[in-house]
Amino acid sequence: MSVKIIIGYLRLFNRVLQQEQIDLSKVVAPELWQAFHACLENPDEQDFDVERYALLLQSAQPYFPRPITLVLAEHANLQDLGLMGYLASTSLDLQQALQLLQRYYSLVFKQTNLEQLNVQQFAEYIQIVWGASYRDYREMYELNLALIFKISQSIVQDALVPPQMIQFGYMPHTALYHFEKFYGCPIQIQAGQYAIRFSNQILKAKSIAADQQLNHVLSNQAQQSLDSLASFDIQQQQFRQKIQSYIEQGLLQQEELLLSYVAKRLHCSERTLQRQLKTYQLNFQDILDQYRLEQSKLYLQQGKSFSEIAERLNYADQSAFGRAFKRWTGVTPKQFLKSL
Repeated sequence: MSVKIIIGYLRLFNRVLQQEQIDLSKVVAPELWQAFHACLENPDEQDFDVERYALLLQSAQPYFPRPITLVLAEHANLQDLGLMGYLASTSLDLQQALQLLQRYYSLVFKQTNLEQLNVQQFAEYIQIVWGASYRDYREMYELNLALIFKISQSIVQDALVPPQMIQFGYMPHTALYHFEKFYGCPIQIQAGQYAIRFSNQILKAKSIAADQQLNHVLSNQAQQSLDSLASFDIQQQQFRQKIQSYIEQGLLQQEELLLSYVAKRLHCSERTLQRQLKTYQLNFQDILDQYRLEQSKLYLQQGKSFSEIAERLNYADQSAFGRAFKRWTGVTPKQFLKSL
C-alpha cells in the first residue's frame, strides 16, 4: 500500500530547494517532478506518496554536504506537521506532547501509517520506537526521527538535554558522524527498528506556548479526523485490494486492456470504474504501477530474467520494463540487484 503524506512535507522540501537555489527539474524523472508541483499547487486534489518523496530526497542529496533529512529538519516549523505540530506546541509539557504524538501520529499521513509508533517509558528513560519494514522509506524514517527531535527542541522553554541514544533500522546512505553531531549522542543500527531515547528528566520540560483549552479543542479535532480516516481507509483498502486482485488476474491472462478487463470483472463501465476510483482517492495507474513494482522486486530476488519479468508483467519488451523500473525506483534492475 502506498502511504500518502501531508502537504507540509512537500512545502518544506520546496522551501529548502528555493533557499538553496537548487533546480531538480533536470535531475528527477519528468513524471515525478510534475506530480510534485501538481500536489504543491492543488493539495486538496492531488496526493503524493512516501516512496516518491524518498526519491526526491535521494535526488537532492548530492547538492548537500550533509544528510538532506537533517537539513530539512533544521528548516522545519510546526506548521509543516499540520495538526500534529499545533498539538505538540500547545501541550503543557513534553510528556503530554509525546503522548499526543503516539495517539495521533498517523495524521502526519493522509492514510493510516504503516509503521506503528510507540512511546515506551521505563524507570530511568523514555523512548519512541517504530518499526521499519520498507527499505525504500529509509529517508522518510530518518526525516521523521529528526523532526521529532527538532520539534521537541523548539517547543520547550529550556535547552533540551541530548538523547541518550539514537537507533536506525537501516544504515543511512550518508556517514553516521553527521547524525551523531546533529543529535549529540551515539547512533546504533538495529535492523527493522528506529528509536530515540531520552532521560526521564525531560518529561516535565514546559512548553513555550502551553494552552490546555486550545489543546483540548485540537485533540477533539484530531480524534474526529482519526475516526473518519479509519473508516474511509478500511473501505479504500478493500476496494484497492479488489482492483489489484483483478489486475493480477489480467496480467496472468496477458490482457492488453487491463482497465477494461477490471471494469468487466466489476460488472461496470470503464467510466463508472474511474468514478469509483476517484471516490476512494485512488488512481488505476498508481495501483498497477505499485503492483508491478512489488512483483518486479520479488521476481528479481527470485533470479528471474529481465525478459521473463517483462512478459509476466505485460511489458512490450525488457527495455520497457527497465525504463519503468528506473522511473519507480531511480535505479535500473541491474543496479537494484547489485545493491542486494
